Amino acid sequence: MEQSTINFKEIRESFSYSEYQSMVFNLAEQGIVTGEVQSEALLNNTQLNLHRMKRIDKRAELNEELIATLKKIEFPVDWFVLTEGWCGDASQILPYLNKMAKANSNINLKLILRDDHPEIMNAYLTNGGKAIPKLIIVDPETGEELGNWGPRPENIQNEVSKLKAADPENFKANLGKMLHTWYGKDKGQSVQAEMQKLINNQLLALESF
Repeated sequence: MEQSTINFKEIRESFSYSEYQSMVFNLAEQGIVTGEVQSEALLNNTQLNLHRMKRIDKRAELNEELIATLKKIEFPVDWFVLTEGWCGDASQILPYLNKMAKANSNINLKLILRDDHPEIMNAYLTNGGKAIPKLIIVDPETGEELGNWGPRPENIQNEVSKLKAADPENFKANLGKMLHTWYGKDKGQSVQAEMQKLINNQLLALESF
């Protein structure tokens, strides 16, 4: 993918992780979900996602190798993440990104809603689709992209692609259940491994120049 020409310094509205959780919770209490589409199914997904995020917040831990790698980032970076409260993948991944940001004060995690930023989402499509969450790592001084990741770990994405191609109807009906089963078994290890690789290959490489 070519580097985006979007200037992220122009983004004025973003949420911290705790602000995002509070916003999604307060909307759900009113029977509303984030994004352009409203439905009972999306509301149910949102409520389940809030529980998942709280559970991961309490139980999950980053591995020591990743923590050591995160601490090597010696310059400020903004981690913008496109997300929505109803997104199941986001509920499984955001808690880990938040823990990574907490491991180094140079990392500023900024959550932005996909449907509020179509120009950004359209620059980071996955196989032509608006898949989230999508992390874009940005230089806060220039607003330029330094790297990106998402919407889900490669091993899970490959399984999704295989199932979709083999049995589209079954895929559509059971995707949510299958995804959360995979994430439950993986316990955040794939996200951590891929983020460590990204940091080593892209962010830490910048410090050598």
